[in-house]
Order: sequence, then C-alpha cells, then structure tokens
Amino acid sequence: MTIIETTRKRDQQGMASRYDELDASTQLEQQLAADLRRAFEPRGCTVVHHGTNSGGRHSPGGKPDIEVQDPANGRLILVEVTKRRGSAADGEFLAVKDHLSRAIAAGGYRDYGMLYVSPATSARMSTNFRDLYNRNQEREGTPGRMVGLDFEATQLMLDKLSSADPQLYPSSRLGDFFARWSTAVDDARARELVQQTIFPEDLELAAELAEESQEFDAQRERQLKKDLQKVENDFRSHGITGNNANITLVYLAFIRLYEERRQRHTGQQSRFTLDGFRSWREGVPAAWHRSYGGRMVEALLHEISEDPSLRETGLLQPVGGVPVTFHARINDELVEKLILPAFDRYDFHAGRVDVLGAVFETLARRSEKDTRVGQFFTPAQVVSFGADLVEMRATDVTLDPAVGTGRFLIAAMEHMLSKAHLATSPLQEVEKSIRERQLLGADIDDWVSTIAKMNMFIHGDGRSGIATVNGLALADRSVFPGRETGLNGSVDIVLTNPPLGDTDYTAALQSWIALGGEADDSAAFYQSLGVVPLETVEERQLAEQQKRHEASIALISELEAMEPAERPRGKLTRTISARDRAAARIVELRHAISSGQVTQVPRGRSLKGGALFLGAIANYLRGDRDQNAGIEWQGGRTAIVVDEAVLNTPEYSVVREFVRRHFFVKAVVSLSRDAFKYLAHTDAKTSVLYLIKKPDVQLIQKEPIFFSHAERVGYSALGTWVGDDLPQVLNSYRSFQSAVLRSYRNRYLDAPGALSATQALPGHGETFFSRADEGVGGGRLDFYDARFTQRRAEMAIRYGALISLGDILEVVSRVSPEASRNGEYDFALAARTGEVVRKGQAKVDYSPSDLWVVQKGDLVLSSIDLVNGAVAVAGDDVHGLVMSKEMYAYRLREGASERASLEYIQILLRSDAAKEMLLGFTTGTSNRTRLENAEQLLEFPIPPLPEMAEQNEKSEKLREAYALVREAKERLAELQAYAERSLRDDSSAAVLASASVVGDLA
Repeated sequence: MTIIETTRKRDQQGMASRYDELDASTQLEQQLAADLRRAFEPRGCTVVHHGTNSGGRHSPGGKPDIEVQDPANGRLILVEVTKRRGSAADGEFLAVKDHLSRAIAAGGYRDYGMLYVSPATSARMSTNFRDLYNRNQEREGTPGRMVGLDFEATQLMLDKLSSADPQLYPSSRLGDFFARWSTAVDDARARELVQQTIFPEDLELAAELAEESQEFDAQRERQLKKDLQKVENDFRSHGITGNNANITLVYLAFIRLYEERRQRHTGQQSRFTLDGFRSWREGVPAAWHRSYGGRMVEALLHEISEDPSLRETGLLQPVGGVPVTFHARINDELVEKLILPAFDRYDFHAGRVDVLGAVFETLARRSEKDTRVGQFFTPAQVVSFGADLVEMRATDVTLDPAVGTGRFLIAAMEHMLSKAHLATSPLQEVEKSIRERQLLGADIDDWVSTIAKMNMFIHGDGRSGIATVNGLALADRSVFPGRETGLNGSVDIVLTNPPLGDTDYTAALQSWIALGGEADDSAAFYQSLGVVPLETVEERQLAEQQKRHEASIALISELEAMEPAERPRGKLTRTISARDRAAARIVELRHAISSGQVTQVPRGRSLKGGALFLGAIANYLRGDRDQNAGIEWQGGRTAIVVDEAVLNTPEYSVVREFVRRHFFVKAVVSLSRDAFKYLAHTDAKTSVLYLIKKPDVQLIQKEPIFFSHAERVGYSALGTWVGDDLPQVLNSYRSFQSAVLRSYRNRYLDAPGALSATQALPGHGETFFSRADEGVGGGRLDFYDARFTQRRAEMAIRYGALISLGDILEVVSRVSPEASRNGEYDFALAARTGEVVRKGQAKVDYSPSDLWVVQKGDLVLSSIDLVNGAVAVAGDDVHGLVMSKEMYAYRLREGASERASLEYIQILLRSDAAKEMLLGFTTGTSNRTRLENAEQLLEFPIPPLPEMAEQNEKSEKLREAYALVREAKERLAELQAYAERSLRDDSSAAVLASASVVGDLA
C-alpha cells in the first residue's frame, strides 16, 4: 500500500498504519523493535530493545526505547516511539535530547542519530529538533542529529527494507538520511527524505510522495485559513475591527515568522510561542512592564523593530515619529488566548505555504473589498511551474512588476540560490548579490508591497528590491537603487501574474508622471507600452473638417438653386465662409500629418492587465541575456499569466501581433477555469506564456511552439485538493525543448525536422501539441486553437477532403416578434441537454429587432453555450416562441436535404470530439466562449457525411431517445404531483381532524 493510499485509508477509517492499533504499553515498542530487526539485522546491524518484551512501559533510566547499532558504518541510531500527539508529545523533547547526548558522551561510534517515531510529528517538536538541537550541533561541529518520522513513513521504510535485497538498500544510506535532516521540515518532507536517501532508485515512490507533499501543503494551507478566519471572528467579538485590526493580524503573523527565523539562525528559543512569550515576558526589565502594562506584545514588536535589517528596509519603523502599534484592544491575555494557540499548531517555515499571503487573503475575503485578489494569490503550483520553466541562473536579474505578496520572487530566490555554487564568483558574494540586488518587485498598493517586503525578509532577506509603484512605469524612471535610468533592457527574467481584469493605462501614465515623466510626453509613454490603442488627433480632426467641407458644399449648391428672395438672408455667405474655413483647416491638418507634427492620444482607458504588462516587459527584458545561445534563446525570458481573451479574441489581435513581433513564443500552457477559483475567487480562463525577447524585431520565429493544458492545478473550485498536472506538463516541455535543440546544426535550425521530431514525441496529440507558427500577425495563440488545428489535420488524413457546415447549412433570416407593450415575451432556448425548450415568460429591455421567432425544424444553437452541447432541432412545442440574440438558427441549403439530416448534424456537434474542436473555434473571456456571429459556424470542418440511409437511421434513434426522455420527465412530474397532492390532502385531513377534536373538547 502506498503512502497516498494509506492517507486515504486514514481519512476514511481513522487508521493509516499498523502501529496506530497497538497498545502503547504492551505492544508498540515490541512491534517496532521486531520490525527494525527484520529490516536491519540482514544488513549487519544489531537491534536492542531496552524495554521488556512482556510489556514494561519504560526503558531503564537514561536509555532510549530502542537502539540500532551499525558497527560497520560506525553509527548508532536511537529510536524513541510514542503514541502521544501534539502538545502532549512536545514535552518529550528534553528527554529525547538527553538520551542522544548521553549516547554521544558514552562514545564508541563516529556518527549518532535519533529517530523519533510518533503518529504525527508536531510542528513544535519538528522545529525543536531542527532549530534547538541539530543546528546547535552543526554550529559546534559535534555529532548527533534528530529526525521525526510519523507511523506511516516508519512502516513504509521498514517494510520496504525488509522485503528488499540488503545490497540494494544498504544501511550506510542512513548516514545520508541524517545528514540531510534540514529538509525534514514536516512529515511529508520526512517521507520524501526517506525515499531520496534510502530508496533513491524508486522513482515511482518519489512521484507519489511529491504529489502527497503538495496535498499536505494544500491541507495545511486550508486549515491555516480556517484558523485565521476563527481568529478574525474572535477579534470581532472582542471589538477588534477595522483596518487597524487587519494590520495587527499581519504584524502578529510577521512577529511569529521573524521569531522562527531568529530561532533557526541563533538557536535561541522563539519569543512568540505560548511558552516562549510567557518566558520572555517574565524576563524583561520591570520598567518595560510599567511602560507597556498588559501589552508586552507591543514591547516585543518594538524590540524587533530595532533590528538593523528591518530599519534598513523600513519595515515596522515609526511613521512621522509615531511607532507602529497594534489595535488599542489587543493585549497579552488575548494574544495568549486567541493568537498563540492557533500559531503553535504550525511551523510557518515548513512546506510552501505563504503565511503572510494567507493572512492577507483571509482579510481581503472577509472585507470583500479587494477586486485584485487574483493578482495577489497565484497558486503555488503555477508559481513553481513558472519559476521552473524559465531556467534561471544565479546571475540573473529577476523582476515581478505586479509582485503581490512576493510569491514569484520567493520562488526565484530559491532557484537562483540553488545555482549559486555554479557561478564563478565566491559563493557568499553571489548569494548576497542575489538577495540584495538581483530581485526586483513592484506593486501599486502600499500595504501589499509592505507584505511582499516582509515575505522577502523572512525567506532570505531579498527585501531591498520591492517598490511601491505602478509596475508599468519602470522602463525609464529611477525606482530601484543603482538603476537610476530605469529598467529598460536590463532584466533577465520576468515572472508575474498581472491583474486578470482590466487595467487603467491612464493611471499608469499618472504614475509615470509622478516619477518624473513629462506630461507633454504622454504619447511617448503610451507608445513605449506598444499595445495601447492610439489615435492621431489631427487625423480625427481632418475627418471632421472634411465632413464639414462636404456638408458646406452641398448646402451651398442647395442655397444657390433657390430664388434669392426665398434664400435665408446671409446664409449663403456664412456657408461659403464655413466652407473656406474648413478647406483652410484641411490644408493645415494635411501638412501637420505629412510633416509628423501630430498629437496622439489613447483610445479608451483600459486593457487586460496581461496585455499591458506584455508591452512593458518587452521594454524591461534584455535582448542579449545569453549571446552564446542560438538566436531564439539569446534574449531575456518571461513566464506570465494572462487572461485567455488576450490569446483568442479579435479585440486583442493587435496584442498577439505585438507578442510575435517582439518575442519568440516558446510555450503556451492553458490552465483550467478552476485554477484561480478557490484562491482568487475568479473563474477567468488563463494561460501561462513562456516568451523570449527577440534581439531584433525583424527576426522571424522558426522553432515550433509547445501547447499544453493543465486541467488539475491544485485546488478544485470548492477547495478540495485534486492534484497537479503542471509537473507532467513541464516534463513534456523539456522533452519538446530537447528535440528542438537537437534539430540545430550549429546555428542553423532544420525547422521542418524540429517540427517532425517534436510531433513524434510520446504524448503529442494528447497531452501536448507542437505547432509551427508564422511568427507574424494577430492570429490566435491559445491551446484550444492549436488542438483544433491538430484535430482538423488528423481528420483530413483520415477522411481526405473535408467539408464545412456551410456546404450544407445556411443561416436562417431572422423574423422579429411583434413589439410587446410591457416588454414581456414567451422565450425558448437551446439547452445543454440537446433540446430546444420553453424558458417561459420574461420581461427584457431588448428591442424587438434584437429578438427573433423560432420555427419548427430550425437547427438552433446557443452562441455562448455551443461548446457544452447546446444545439438541437426545434420541435412543434416551441414553434413561434421568442429567442434572444445569443441564439442562432440554421436550415439546410437548397438541395442539401438529399445528402444531409439536421438531426445528424446535431449528433455530430454534440459529440465530445466536436466540443473539443469547438473550444478552438470559439473565442471568449472569463467563463464564456462564443461564436462571433452566426456565419462563423459555417466554416466549421466536418468529415464527409455518410449515406442518407445511415443518417436517417441515427436521426430516428435520436428522436426516439428524446421521446423517451420526454416520457420519463412526464412520469416524474406525475409522481411529483401525486406526492404533493398526498401531502396536502393528508395535512388538510389532519387539520380538519384537529379542529373536530377541539370542538368536541369545547
């Protein structure tokens, strides 16, 4: 049974390991000792159980429960086992520490380890092992390391060792297990550590445990948010409300993170656990108590604020000479009652949970005032994927211009630090540069950028590169230290998730002006973004003057044709003057336009955030990040989350043209609609774009583009963990990338060979698609279009020549209903069930010309729901009802009735294969995809139609099936009506009987 299977078993039965069922006094140690013997004695070890086999509960004083003696490797492993959980188990730390210290003092071995086995390792015990023992031993250069394993991981390890060849998994590997103690930050990572050090050959187990770790993090994050919501509710019940309450909760979480970091670095106990806070409070000077009274937590905040690193970055510092404070109602009693018990359930540094982000998200959700949460809370799975995708180096300058709470920059820091040893400079210098100079972030929201600074500080001190500024205005303005001329052409990597909704580019202009830009140069700013629609004022004025000139000429002719006596006095003269003025103005405007003396202004105010940031990123990235690479790999790189509308709608064709002109498109990875639903409460359809800046916009892309889709991205819409497809997408991309690079001969790319090689890879046509792109124009750039193209090509190979629906169908001319005096009509619609059904009476604001009347025999479909099967042939029951403008109707072309059946077309369009293709044929934003117009469907390709006999057979079966459906619905309705009547009749009888009894009593 795998770890994941046992986890599910525990969820269902409350039991995951055979150790759970054992009596702690008489069975647990004995069973574990026996399992250790089976696992290690064949590997030359001796297992000693210091307790009694008859069930004595305790081992002799100073002795551990069990010892595993490994003389061949000079190693002694102590094993302590308990069934205690949580705070009940935390008290064992001192005894466990004493046992290991005694063993080390006794000597006889080169290496010592302590394995602490329990149902689940508590957060506090795990941090005690790592921060208060292992790191101290490491600093002092002395042996002895502790690692906690839960029952599941212990059973996994011992069963696998017992059943395997001792030579395959030798006991010497335990040395590596204890040497890498720092990665065992929780039970999930401890299990991964077992696999990585003892069973590294088992890649299947590695994949299972990696997925389980993600699920472990997801469960912990979910629980943390619930606990934070409870804290926030408790705050409210104590009158702690308003923005100051929100700031207080963020500061409290930061103190906890700061103290965990301090404990990790110094080995000194955290001052912000329940025990640690009480201990610290008792030890501070009496003057502090007199000054702060029952608010010593604020004294701790002020003491922490004196940290020089925090002073340098401005975190927790006085504003206008006034120190930062908590809400007036916060006191030590409430902190110990409400905050610390909740915090003590977690090791905030364990796993990949963004604690400050979770706090901010919880508060934003409760206030329901922040509409940009999609920007702040990028799923961890998407963050990791983007950071992996771009292959960062230790020398890269990395930017997130919409930084939110800093998740992308934290991931970037980890990636870059992991490669610091590969740089040519001394390691410490490289790491210092990464943290202090190479990580840049911007957010327009002051409080959000403060949280990002806190996050960067906690995760490794990359704090100095976070600025409170509009991320679209960084190109030529002095924002970051040492970058006085802006970021133009200086950034190697951009990782970002800009606002998913519309972003006001006129607000970006105002930010640019506030940073020193000239208001008169506003057109230059908009032009620098590359995607803002601009219009020339003089051209608009020219068109207006030409209309005036033509109107004047027409009026002059009309006036001159009139008898002078009939002509309005002075009107001809005035009109001639108006004509001449317009003519003169036309000459002036044409001269200004031809000489370039024009003024450009934006058309509209906003675009999708992803579109605008793509324009800015083209400015920020270098064109020469790696001059030794092939031409399509030389420039700076970006992984950016964009709304699907940017990739598929006609309105954004100019943006796609811009992308193809300025970037080499490496990958487009579609994300499910649920990807942001749970975290960001938006079902906007998004994709991740992986782009590399062109050194020269004249270059045309030759390499194919990778397209894929991740249906599972962590959470479902309801917050249930469903898994993560992105690691597999990344593996497919790496295979694709390798195949492309192998197609180069020096710097020459065999483009047809690269396309063929990538299309021959396992998974092509199913999990990913490879498509050549012309590299120019505004055509679609989304996964669904790539899949549509692939499916159409496959269909052509299978059937030869294809036909289009326009060969057999035509659009029905609409007949509008008579105007309703009260705006109410009897509507019908094409439903997802494959029926045209009556919707009922509804009052609408539409003009009658926007509505139409359905006729029996029309093939009706929903332009916004066709991808879900909303297409059917209208029957007698809906004849004459009204349809909205989102519904389209078709009939067979003249002469097509001899070779096509409308019901058969309905069957085709409702098939899963057609729905899949229709996703690449329609366009859409957010949760809607649509046909742009009724004529568009006529271009949809289908295979040659079978003989009419076969079509008629299938059509008849369709009619029979829907007749049965209608009959079933009628029977269900009859049963429902019967039940309703029975309940009403029974109730009436009961009321009458009751009245009769009352009357008798009276």
